[in-house]
Amino acid sequence: MSCLSRYLLRQTLIPLVMFTLVLSVIVWLTQSLQMLDLVINRHQSAGTFLLVTIYILPSLLAVIIPFATFCATLYALHRLSTDSELIIMWSAGVSTWTVVRPVLFVAAGAALTTLIINLYLMPAGYRAMKDMVYEIRADIATSLIRDGAFTNPSKGLTVYNRETLKSGELRGLLVHVSHKSEGPTTYLAERGKFLNTKDGPRLIMANGSVQQLSKDHKLSLLFFDEYILDLSPYTARAHAIQRDLSERYLHELFRPDMKKSWVRKNIHRLYAEGHNRLASPLYNFSLVMIALVSLLKAGFSRHGYTLRITLALMLGLVVRLIGFGLQSLASQAPVMAIYMYVFPLAVIAICAYMLQDQTVSKQRHINRSVMAAQGS
Repeated sequence: MSCLSRYLLRQTLIPLVMFTLVLSVIVWLTQSLQMLDLVINRHQSAGTFLLVTIYILPSLLAVIIPFATFCATLYALHRLSTDSELIIMWSAGVSTWTVVRPVLFVAAGAALTTLIINLYLMPAGYRAMKDMVYEIRADIATSLIRDGAFTNPSKGLTVYNRETLKSGELRGLLVHVSHKSEGPTTYLAERGKFLNTKDGPRLIMANGSVQQLSKDHKLSLLFFDEYILDLSPYTARAHAIQRDLSERYLHELFRPDMKKSWVRKNIHRLYAEGHNRLASPLYNFSLVMIALVSLLKAGFSRHGYTLRITLALMLGLVVRLIGFGLQSLASQAPVMAIYMYVFPLAVIAICAYMLQDQTVSKQRHINRSVMAAQGS
């Protein structure tokens, strides 16, 4: 790779890193707020909150990287144009594709990164996040107990605890259970402790009483030294976890288990998601080609490049929105899946064709630039 190619590569990579970081932080902050309420209500630590939100990052990067590459290309080419570096390169006999190649190399790296994220990092991150959220919600100690307060973790269940010792032992317990088939039952205990078993969570209470009101309004009272209360009816069950589209790996999207009713109902959505995972990296190239055409194809302008950059941004946004729309259509009509590949490839081909005559128009650009400089 020549010194010029390395220079152009560096001029594109630095803003790419900058745009990726800025966009990732902005989007990450907005998405992490959705998890803040869950973590606060379940009394989780800041480390847990940070870990849960980090698992979201791969899915954000899959969308951000193509736009960051697009913006970085526009920024780099605009700076090279305004500093007259492109004019100097062309005056020295540098071809258009010599300028384009390093940018396309960056786009190829971005496309490969997006593909890796789509195929592995995104589903792995979503799975880890969902499993952690499930564990947080299934954590009996944090969902049922708040010292000195009455809590209603689920319908028909009220829990009060005076204090929790560092050992995890509960002091001053009150548990009220409302049954549809039976009368309400109230458990009072001096001490208690949660225990997770293979059959579900249990609350072991010591030195207390059970008060039950029957349907005919008769009160029965039972004192106990130790009582074990089954809490599994009031907690989420692991088998209820259903893997969403974003949590599935590529083979699970194209070859799902057709025995499951959810899969049969959403088979087209699964296929559309799988094709989107493979087709979306192409937008790194199509958006970059739009940026190249917008700033390399056009000639010198005394009024600057604001209008061209604005039009390029709007066109890039429209192209990507069309890509999202094609995925939505493919989830309804599987035949539309082919257009998820055809559309970005067509954009790349059209832009490449428009850059073909750049060698001829390049001299005109130089002449206009020289004339404009002389006129000023």
